Amino acid sequence: MQLLLQPTGYVSPCCWNQEIVYGSVKDKKLIDLWNSETAQALRNEFIRGEPKLCETQIRHIKCNKLSVREFLGDLQISEIQSIGPRRLDVRLNGKCNLQCVMCDVWQQPNGLYDESDFWKVGPKEIFPFLNEIDVLGGEPFVQADTYRLISEIGKINPKCTWAFVTNANYKLTPFIQEKLDQIQIRWIQISLDSVRPDTYSKIRVNGDLQKTLNTLEDFLRYRRKRAWEGKPFILGASMCVQKLNWSEIANFISFCTEKKLDSILQFAYQPTEISLLSLPVSERRVILDELNVISKRFGDRIISPILAPIKESIT
Repeated sequence: MQLLLQPTGYVSPCCWNQEIVYGSVKDKKLIDLWNSETAQALRNEFIRGEPKLCETQIRHIKCNKLSVREFLGDLQISEIQSIGPRRLDVRLNGKCNLQCVMCDVWQQPNGLYDESDFWKVGPKEIFPFLNEIDVLGGEPFVQADTYRLISEIGKINPKCTWAFVTNANYKLTPFIQEKLDQIQIRWIQISLDSVRPDTYSKIRVNGDLQKTLNTLEDFLRYRRKRAWEGKPFILGASMCVQKLNWSEIANFISFCTEKKLDSILQFAYQPTEISLLSLPVSERRVILDELNVISKRFGDRIISPILAPIKESIT
């Protein structure tokens, strides 16, 4: 039902599995990538009920359950789709205001989609069919393409719902709020990673935790405004769990609970040097024991994305 568009021009099925690549918008039309041989092979696995290419993600993240949508009954159960994707994950540019240690998007190109057929065919072949769009970045709110997407999709398909992943290391200006007021928002996720200034500065290079927390408070006020207007959305904060911050998981979840934010834990598989999987088995066992304690306190649903790969790496 969806595509992930990367700043490099490469197109994948979704943000959970970027190892599968359908091709590049530099070489092919986007709609041809949507029905590429690789895309058809992946769909065939799911139609047969034997998803091998995504089995690790399903096992660790349970993304097959996260992907359940009310519009799934309208999808064509076919290897070839006659209309465009119902959902997009977009990283149209690498432009970002931070240089996070677990991310290389900020090193990736800008402007490749201006050179592709994306903006030309979008209004007819893609935008009208979208139920959802997730804008991932670099940092979406410092990119002009974010506001262009809001304008163009909003004119054609106002029923499309939106989500954003943002680092909040900027001021939530009236301009940004005015643009957000024009669309239906499902959720906004603030990539936080730590609420300790020393850890935050090591992970989110060039970032200022206090600036981020100030913007978080602005988003909390904006959430209350939207709720009062009858247009609520979910506001969450995420932690990309790695060597530098894994010991702060309980503190992070408690912070989110206090602020009434959804807690989102993500596992850093790459780069290898920051991943918990690169630690000796003895250290991973200690971490596993602590994660089991945290799981009993906060629930398996929150901790599972971190617990599963650690447990599997030992057993």
